[in-house]
Amino acid sequence: MTGDGYFPPGQTVLLREVVHGRVWSAKPGIVVQDSPDLVALYAPPGTMIRQPRTPDMKRVKADNRLRGVWTLEQVPWSTFHILRLALAGVPYSVMVFWEKDFKFRDWYINLEDPLHRVGNGFEYLDQWLDVIVAPDRKSWRWKDEDEFAEAVLLKLISPGKARDLRLAGEEVAAWIQTGESPFNKWVDWRPDPSWQTPVLPVGWDVI
Repeated sequence: MTGDGYFPPGQTVLLREVVHGRVWSAKPGIVVQDSPDLVALYAPPGTMIRQPRTPDMKRVKADNRLRGVWTLEQVPWSTFHILRLALAGVPYSVMVFWEKDFKFRDWYINLEDPLHRVGNGFEYLDQWLDVIVAPDRKSWRWKDEDEFAEAVLLKLISPGKARDLRLAGEEVAAWIQTGESPFNKWVDWRPDPSWQTPVLPVGWDVI
């Protein structure tokens, strides 16, 4: 961390979710930008993360989070290049996805509680619902609406917050479609070729 409290470009940091005092997920990311207005973190294909799974190794759902029933497993994050962009204080991050050859795939809007800074990185909490904006910006679609509905039914998300999250998703999708959002310009970004695949920093599991 620099003297002004921000992480320098190229440093590996922790991106983590904590639920019921336990780690729900943990990912390493390479800092591209860390400023008062924007946090940008990069992960290349094959970056290994810790993801929650049910005791029988299936994908977790809202009920597992509610009951505190999950185990952490080490898995590859994605087969894509991922650049995660988070504006200060907003209930979402926008992830830019590229294929392995850097062919642009789409913008992925992850609705979530805003990032907040911790000693070795950032914490947030995913809110189940996502939005995908097509690369030509002509269309967008919701993702995981069934899981979002279950989270609302189980009162993990209040009806009012659910409405606010949907509104935020619609607004940022429309913003990207204008071509004028701060997320559009990152499509042509490329990582420093000297960067190595990041690994979780020491202390990722310490609450």
